[in-house]
Amino acid sequence: MGSTTERRVRRSDADVFAAARQRLDNCPTVPGTVRVHVEDGTVTLTGSVQHPSHRADAEHTVRPVIGTRHLVNKIIVMGPPRAEDFDAS
Repeated sequence: MGSTTERRVRRSDADVFAAARQRLDNCPTVPGTVRVHVEDGTVTLTGSVQHPSHRADAEHTVRPVIGTRHLVNKIIVMGPPRAEDFDAS
């Protein structure tokens, strides 16, 4: 009887970061305000976006990066700017 072993790909945090950052930079729906941090294979997304879809797009873009063991999405949805947020003077 044979045994099966699970093979996990282990990449350095720097490699995971570089791949995640490149994918985010190439995704037109993810704004540049999204930041990436990688520690022990855990990818944490932070920053702020205007729409919930941008937050979801960032997560979906980074999730397939090889070497990502866990993904934590701490991106804050701020909503679109309001007219009263601008000084008319």
